[in-house]
Amino acid sequence: MSDASTFESRLPEWQRWLNQFCENWIFAFLVAMAIRHFCLEAFRIPTASMEPMLYGDPGLLKGDHVVVDKLTPRFTGYTRWDVTVFQFPRPELEAGDDARPALSATGDRLDDPLLRPLFCRNFVKRMVAVPGDTFFIAGGNLHLKQPDGTWQVARKPARMQEALWQDIYIQGEQPGYLPWAASGTSAIQGQGDGLTVTLGDQPVTFIQPLRNLYVKPGKVRVTHLPQQDDGDIVEVAMTRPVFTVRGQQGNLWDFDSWKIERLTARDLDAGHGTVLSDVMDEWEGDLQFIATPRTLEGTATIHFQQGTAHGYDLQLAKDGWRVTGDGAVLGSGTGSPVGHDLRFALLDSQVVFAIDGADQVRTNVPDVDPSVQRVRLTLAGSGRLELGQVRLRRDLHYCSKGFLRNDEKAWNDFENGKNGSNALDAAKAAENQRLIELVRREMRSGQELTSRQSKERWGYSPETAVTVPAGCYLLLGDNSPFSWDGRYWGWVPEENLRGRALAVMFPPQRWRIVR
Repeated sequence: MSDASTFESRLPEWQRWLNQFCENWIFAFLVAMAIRHFCLEAFRIPTASMEPMLYGDPGLLKGDHVVVDKLTPRFTGYTRWDVTVFQFPRPELEAGDDARPALSATGDRLDDPLLRPLFCRNFVKRMVAVPGDTFFIAGGNLHLKQPDGTWQVARKPARMQEALWQDIYIQGEQPGYLPWAASGTSAIQGQGDGLTVTLGDQPVTFIQPLRNLYVKPGKVRVTHLPQQDDGDIVEVAMTRPVFTVRGQQGNLWDFDSWKIERLTARDLDAGHGTVLSDVMDEWEGDLQFIATPRTLEGTATIHFQQGTAHGYDLQLAKDGWRVTGDGAVLGSGTGSPVGHDLRFALLDSQVVFAIDGADQVRTNVPDVDPSVQRVRLTLAGSGRLELGQVRLRRDLHYCSKGFLRNDEKAWNDFENGKNGSNALDAAKAAENQRLIELVRREMRSGQELTSRQSKERWGYSPETAVTVPAGCYLLLGDNSPFSWDGRYWGWVPEENLRGRALAVMFPPQRWRIVR
């Protein structure tokens, strides 16, 4: 018998039990810490910058909790569109004036794991640009330079795209809400999830504004303009936008008549106001119309018009269909469309038409700016059309903020005291301006900027395109109007990347794969 076993046998039973208990739990703890450090880790989403894919909130049990894969990316690397957890790259924003960023304007690391470590919290955003990419952001889309020198909108994989579509209208979701206008001999009636359309001499027009609006279902504060009071609190959602306050009916999408404001900014990234009608001022151009024809008498046309630039039609008849762009045939087919799921979309500078989930047409078309050439949706033709399961969806839309925006007028107004800011607001504005100037300098390979260059837009056109340096990535939030991301603080170095989000594991009703 060994000395160790002899010593162990002489101990009281309770102490032997305690020793075994501690050994087991210490071993389990070490294994768990190894798994957490090298393989998998749970991460709580702290803000609303990735909604609606990931709900975020500073409350412990209010935001999504995700599983993060830290092992696989060590071998495979990161790819475009990965939802990525990373350490914030500019600790000086939280650590004081004497601290330095993790990356210099020339791409050199400025931190040190022993002498100058990064202590700032982790963020989660979507990776959109990787080393070597030359890109610009316009019209809500990321444009990438191709090997032949041309430009193309970066397109998402099909399963990811399906997860990123956001419903902005569902027929029957809010009883009595019918955002269609008919005139002349045309008429439209809604019942349940369907529409019955009499097609006459004038088109039937979808009149809900196609703004780049997102709001989590819940309560908001609404004020009827030009009133300046505290407003009223109402319950709304993007597909349930109608409300009534003080005898007046309003609509979440009507920024011209109503000031729409979030009740709290606790779940927002820094630097954004709570007034939706101020922050979400861009227009959406990537849209998908979904419906299932139940009956069709005569002919019907679903029409997307991009301002005065281009028009795209899905023409339906009893014996077939045809898709046209500016009058030219892009595709056609035979067989009745009645009873089939039809999806007609403008997406990433393409026209896409699918029947029962299978693409029939996917054609590149000229790119336009939806804020200049606003999209309009109409139904036209002759006869009678019954549509079921009608909905309209919008794509993810990246806003022109941060280094993408033109700061010249706003900054001049601020310097001239026209905005009435107090000293604290002035200090925050100055710090934000300093950071964006730094990012613009990085985007221009570290060159010194003139006063005008530090305020003008950058990265919004082929002439101002940006190339991602080696070892760096651009990460943006899906909830672009409310996201404080790479548009404001530039590149994330590869060393700061922590892992790829795999799935939401809590709360149970939100279980889902992260796309």
